[in-house]
Amino acid sequence: MSIYNVLSFEIPIIAYSVLHQHKKMVTEKEYARSLHDLRSELNKETERIKSVWKNHISDLTAKSVQATRGNLSQFLSTPIQSDTDEIQKIMKDQIIQTSEQLLPNIHYGLASGYDARYLIETKQSELPKSRMADGRSFMQKTGFKVGKSNASIFESLYVVQGGSNLDILENMVKNGIGIYNSAHEKKASEFETMVCSIYNLLLSDGVSYTGFDRFELQVNFVKGKESYELFHKELGESIKYFRTEIHHLNVSVWQRKLGLGIGEEYTLRILTKDRFTLRAAVAVTQKFTKDRHLVANAIRAGTWLTKEMF
Repeated sequence: MSIYNVLSFEIPIIAYSVLHQHKKMVTEKEYARSLHDLRSELNKETERIKSVWKNHISDLTAKSVQATRGNLSQFLSTPIQSDTDEIQKIMKDQIIQTSEQLLPNIHYGLASGYDARYLIETKQSELPKSRMADGRSFMQKTGFKVGKSNASIFESLYVVQGGSNLDILENMVKNGIGIYNSAHEKKASEFETMVCSIYNLLLSDGVSYTGFDRFELQVNFVKGKESYELFHKELGESIKYFRTEIHHLNVSVWQRKLGLGIGEEYTLRILTKDRFTLRAAVAVTQKFTKDRHLVANAIRAGTWLTKEMF
């Protein structure tokens, strides 16, 4: 059994969130292309790592079988070749079974994620004007320049499974893609402001991100003075409301990991396939906040933002 099984908790799904704004001399189209190139390189590195790990396990298993057979050769002398082959197969199966029990079943590399542009001008978004003003204020407090004459603000979300993949993600950038003369170097030379946060997936309802969603309603919020146990219990019950109203949604709640990063402790993310569904999701969320309970109060008081993916 892996350490996660022994300690009786699931391998966490972790989101590394990067908010960033490009330099004014760089066009939005150029910057979006740089983000796309970087994510493509990370996806390629992920496939390479998966292949390297699979081959390593296969080679290690074969060597372990040969070593065990050699150590026991004096006890395994059989006159029939088929008997020897069967013994070797039994040893291989046992080694594989043991390794599967000890190694966590983790998807190594980048699991999913997306790049998106915040819609923070009134004409861009389906949010009420008061919500838009709160969103712009949040961005300004975070350190970004807001206004029609300023560059767009983006979020890049990199989703991985388990904390070890944060090390792997860093290695992919430093040693796989490379810091210099690469897609990473180009993107790094084009941004002006960047802030990062790390979240654990707390709850999810709906199909996981598949690449077909194009818009997102994001609500950053905090809980009140109630206990985490009570608040999380109500979150688990409340999150089902959204897909009851609109079936084709991807709804998730994330909690900041180890207090790392900026902003509020919790983030609600509702992914939609088009702008029409985004408007419906905003309306449903407004309807939800009219109730008077812990989660509705928290989301009503939160900062609402919308994004367009690309």
